[in-house]
Amino acid sequence: MVGVGMTKFGRLEESIVELACAAALEAMGDAEALETHPDRVIVGTQNPDEFTGIGHLSTLMADQLGLVPSGATRVETGPSSGASAFEAGVALVGSGLSDLVLVIGVEKMSEVDRGRASAILAKMMSNENEIRYGGTPAALAALVARRYMHDYGLTREQLALVPVKAHRNGARNPLAHFQKEVTVERVLQSPIVADPLTLYDCCPTSDGAAAVVLASEAMMNDLISRDRAVRVLGIGHATDFHAVQHRLSLTSLSATVQASQAAFGMAGVTPDDIDVWELHDAFSILELIDMEDVGLAERGRAIEMVMSGETEVGGSSPVNTTGGLKARGHPTGATGIAQIRDIVLQLRGDAPPELQVEEAETGLTHNIGGFGNNMVVSIFRCA
Repeated sequence: MVGVGMTKFGRLEESIVELACAAALEAMGDAEALETHPDRVIVGTQNPDEFTGIGHLSTLMADQLGLVPSGATRVETGPSSGASAFEAGVALVGSGLSDLVLVIGVEKMSEVDRGRASAILAKMMSNENEIRYGGTPAALAALVARRYMHDYGLTREQLALVPVKAHRNGARNPLAHFQKEVTVERVLQSPIVADPLTLYDCCPTSDGAAAVVLASEAMMNDLISRDRAVRVLGIGHATDFHAVQHRLSLTSLSATVQASQAAFGMAGVTPDDIDVWELHDAFSILELIDMEDVGLAERGRAIEMVMSGETEVGGSSPVNTTGGLKARGHPTGATGIAQIRDIVLQLRGDAPPELQVEEAETGLTHNIGGFGNNMVVSIFRCA
C-alpha cells in the first residue's frame, strides 16, 4: 500500500460520488501518483442503488476521476464490501495482472430516513429465516449478547465499557462520526434498541468514503520511499451459514475464526505479533466476540482485557484506536477500507498523536459482511 485517503464520517452534505472522489484523490496524492493512471479501479459498496439511486458506480468513478480507460469493477459482500474490494485489488497486483490499483470504499446512507435505511440493511439477512419474522441486525446482536451473558457471566455494566472506550477514542479522531465521550451511566440510561442493547451499543448509519492505492514492488519504487509503504502480509476470507439459527454457536462467528486462521497462516505470524487491531464492532458485543475469534483473547475473557486497559491506545493490545464502527461510524462499503487506512497511519506513525500506538509495526483488520456470514481478515506490516 502506497497511498491512503479518507473523508470525515457522519451525516454529510456531499454526494456519494463527491465522497468517493475526495477519498480517491487524497489516496492518489498520498501515493504521489496523481499523474499516473491505475490499471484498475475497484469500488466496494453495499447498497448505493437503494440508498442514493445511483448504480454502476465503478464505471462512474473511473469517469469522474478522469481514469478512463482503466478497468473498473464493483465488489459487494454486504458490510465487508470494502475489505473484499481490497482483497480483489491485492489479488490483481499479486498475480501480476496489475501494477497499480485504486481501491475505494464508499456509502451514502443519509439520503433515506432511518427506517428505510434499516430495511435496506436488513436485506443482507436471511429472508426465509429472519426478515419475514421481523428480524433485524440489532435483534440478532441482542440475541447474541443475551447468550454470551448467560454463558460467560458478562454483566450489562461491563458491556457498557466497550462503547465508553470507543467514544473516548472517537473524541480524539477528527474524522469520526461521534466525537464526544460517554459514561457507563449514559450508555445504560440511553434508549433500548433491542434488549439488552441500548442506543450507545449500536453503530450509526453514516456517510463516508476511504481509499487505498496498491502497487507492485517495482511501481512502489517509482512512487514513494519504502518507509512510507505498508506491506500486505496475509488475507483470509470465509463465510458461514446465512441464517444465524443454522450456525453451531451464538457466541462465536466461525467465519471470523476461519478467515483469521487463513490470514495468520499466509502472513506467517501469530496474534502475539499484532501491535494494533481494527475489529468490526457494529454492536458492542461483537468487539468482545471478535477479540476471541481472532485469537486475541480466550473464550469469555475478552472483557477482562477491556477492564484492565489492555485494549486502550496505550495498552498491550490496542483495539479500535480511532473509535471503531461505534464512534468512527459505519458507512458500510467504506468501513473495511477505513480500517485499513487507519492501520496504515498507525504503522507509519502518522495517526493522531493521542491515538498513536507506540512503535506499531504489525496490524490487523477484521471486516464483517452480513450478520457474521462473510468475513475478511487482513494483516499488515511496515514495508
